[in-house]
Amino acid sequence: MTALAWIAGRETARDAAIAAIAERLVASANPLIAGLATDIAGAEAAHDLARHVGAVLDHRDSPTLLADLDAMRSHGWLVTTPLEARAMADCVVLVGTAAADFPLSPPPFAPERARRVFRLTDETIPRTLGLLRATLAGRRITVPDDLAAIAQALRAARYAVIAWSAAELPPLAIEMLCHIIEDLNETTRCFGLPTPPPGNASGVAQALAWKSGLPTRIGFARGRPEHDPWRFDAARMIAARETDCVLWIGDGAPLVPAGMFLAALAPDDLGPGQAEIVIRTATPGRDSDAILFDPMIGALRFQRATAPQSALSPPAAILDAIAARCDRAVAAC
Repeated sequence: MTALAWIAGRETARDAAIAAIAERLVASANPLIAGLATDIAGAEAAHDLARHVGAVLDHRDSPTLLADLDAMRSHGWLVTTPLEARAMADCVVLVGTAAADFPLSPPPFAPERARRVFRLTDETIPRTLGLLRATLAGRRITVPDDLAAIAQALRAARYAVIAWSAAELPPLAIEMLCHIIEDLNETTRCFGLPTPPPGNASGVAQALAWKSGLPTRIGFARGRPEHDPWRFDAARMIAARETDCVLWIGDGAPLVPAGMFLAALAPDDLGPGQAEIVIRTATPGRDSDAILFDPMIGALRFQRATAPQSALSPPAAILDAIAARCDRAVAAC
């Protein structure tokens, strides 16, 4: 039988690993629960555990997630989903290299209109977007021919879409895109299409928001949820040694300084590594049923396991077991 847990590189019973993690969390001065590449149930369980032990919560893709979220909550935005964009858009502008490709076929809901697809990539995207907005506003400036063609196509479109990935754009560029979309909606229809980050980050942010009112980078040390994008940055906390105990959920566990405890709840294809304690978990949606954020529809949906693994527990079950052990560890003190 394949091993399910390790302590210091040695195979052990899963219950022993759970108890050891709980003991370290309870004893920690400032615990950190990070990674959070999990399903909705796992996000809720991580939130409850963090609240219980006064930990910080941070998703591994928070920088990308917060870049879009900051634009939305600071300036507002008009966005659509990939399904609607593919069905309706007759003009698509892909900003950067990470924005998903689009088919050139006419939009199914408007087959009489040809679809034009442009890709805007250069080393000075914020400046280029500024020129594009000025051109769309009718300013008499000289711009490259390809940028003038994009402006003309956006003006003439019946349903335009501008797609981007916050993973490669600075905040100023995202803000400019939101303003361009807002300007275009004075005369036509135009919507943004931000690429959601991996690791179910959008779903986790929603789960944390309905549990605490906050999206990610949440701290519970003072008995109430607090949101601070700088103070509760997991990578910064680890580098600055502001935590002494890290519980990582998902793959890609970080390297930590000597003397810092690291436990990982990892998919079954990750064996023991630099983490002191490793517990193999099911991959939600593959090994176990899960509710995940579906980027195509822009909403949560149920996903039945494609290759069920009864021996592997989902992250939520392990986190709930750790929380129960934390209660016992506190009672023993």
